[in-house]
Amino acid sequence: MKLGSYLKNVTGKDVLRNVGMKFKQSKPELMLFGGGIFTLGATIWAVMKAEEGKEKAKEFQEAIEIARQETEIEAPEGVTVLPEAVKQMKLERGKRYTKIYAHTAYELLKVFGGPAALWFAGMGLIFGAHGELRKTNASLVAEALSVRNLMQEYRERVAKAVGEEVEQRIFMGAEQGTVHILETDPDTGEQKIKKEKGDVFYAQPGSIFARNFTEETSDAFDIRSFADIYLEDRINTINQKLAVGVARAYTGMDILRMLGYNENALGEDENIDALIRNGISGNARKVKDPEMRKLKVTRLQGYQKVWDVERNMEVYKPCLRLDFNFYPLEGMI
Repeated sequence: MKLGSYLKNVTGKDVLRNVGMKFKQSKPELMLFGGGIFTLGATIWAVMKAEEGKEKAKEFQEAIEIARQETEIEAPEGVTVLPEAVKQMKLERGKRYTKIYAHTAYELLKVFGGPAALWFAGMGLIFGAHGELRKTNASLVAEALSVRNLMQEYRERVAKAVGEEVEQRIFMGAEQGTVHILETDPDTGEQKIKKEKGDVFYAQPGSIFARNFTEETSDAFDIRSFADIYLEDRINTINQKLAVGVARAYTGMDILRMLGYNENALGEDENIDALIRNGISGNARKVKDPEMRKLKVTRLQGYQKVWDVERNMEVYKPCLRLDFNFYPLEGMI
């Protein structure tokens, strides 16, 4: 649509609606910014008023001292002051002090009332922005869990149509193909390329949490096969710690580290951020479903394509692709 045509068709109501939507989206940031400006301005204003405040404090001390002297009873030596007189003196001094305190409070209010009001307004905006962000985060978590549930339902429908094994291969990014495997003869040491059919893992598939465990990315992978018993032991250890409360929650980053995955192979910034924000919570009060408090790992064996510089060709190395049941941890810990 051309700009002229858009301006011709747009109405004032549309403009107000768009402005309102933009304001609603930016409301927490605007409140935080405004709160910061208000508190900073209040602090500067209060500093500028500091000398005037000191003068008021000095006047208060002088007035108190004068009131004390004027209400003090000085009796000649050997003369006993009557209790009624002492009582009357204390009553008079209390009245004078009360008036001085009230007057000084009023004077200080005139000096610092403006900065104080501005400071409280700024803090109100900051706390309000915090509340708005909490509401937004809670809404995002609810939406993420809803999307997760919808995705699970979709996968179940696809699995019924094409079979669970085929659906899992599709979701985890596996494609059947001919792989070139570099093998070394244990007797002669001769290396040769062997061709065979197998699953090849390509770009990131449906799950953003799935990772390839290979010799390069994992300390639990050897040249022959993934040591599954070690993997299972580590998964059980994680679940036991969550169950008994040793850990309230583990992020996806924590879990990959505990499973022996190399941090340098985690991926780009967005993928790392997802691993930090998502994971498994063991908090039974926040996570009602006991199955969601357990780490579950889906495994699929296959090959990962790498470039062999010496032979100037693509070769494939054994790989185990693992996927995890991570979910947003915001509000779940």
